[in-house]
Amino acid sequence: MTYPLLTAQHLDDARVIERDPRGIKVVQLPNGDYLKVFRLRHRFSWARFQGYAQRFSKNAFKLVKLGIPTVKVIDCYEVKNASLLDYPQSVNGHKKAEDLEASSHTFAVHYAPLAGETLKTLLDQQQLETHHVVQLGAFIAELHKKGIHFRSLHLGNIVLTTEGKMGLIDIADMKIYPWSLWFRTRLRSFRHLTRYARINAPFGLSNWAILLDSYFEHAKLSASEINTLREKMQQYLLHPPH
Repeated sequence: MTYPLLTAQHLDDARVIERDPRGIKVVQLPNGDYLKVFRLRHRFSWARFQGYAQRFSKNAFKLVKLGIPTVKVIDCYEVKNASLLDYPQSVNGHKKAEDLEASSHTFAVHYAPLAGETLKTLLDQQQLETHHVVQLGAFIAELHKKGIHFRSLHLGNIVLTTEGKMGLIDIADMKIYPWSLWFRTRLRSFRHLTRYARINAPFGLSNWAILLDSYFEHAKLSASEINTLREKMQQYLLHPPH
């Protein structure tokens, strides 16, 4: 499939939101939309055949079909002119070999954001209420029932929309199955949710208990599965990987 090329005009008056040593990662356009850049992470990668930009776009479409609020993809661009995104250079002024390799597999997705606030923002502003936590437990149960395994599931990627619903952002790293998630996959999903210590601590153990009770009410697990998940959650919260 061919994609339109990203040009300098697409970046007119854009504001850089995020960058790393490889260059610009996210810009905000004058109308409030965003361009998110996806580069080939490794020279030998499955992303050559279906890159993260394409996954991001397909996941957005699938989520909307499943009734899950998310970003609205406007277009996907191929990046041929690496200088538009400020790629790093070597000391002699030439592009590094790995950067040239990456630039041949670079795409930018133009999308309209999901209106609302992330749960992380609400937590930081002390505006995350108990009823939000109950809603979150039900929302995760809905994701699992609809076969959505979101590997980047955490409070920073869950949005409370202006309509009072919960939705997802940063959706490239996701697998959507045509069946409800198996129990082992649900455990991995909760591992992702609890992986960031800086988020877990202010969220508080009482909120995790409320979240789990709400999840169990909607997920309809067996008694054995409920006990296993409770035990696993204790381990996850005591030993987050990040």
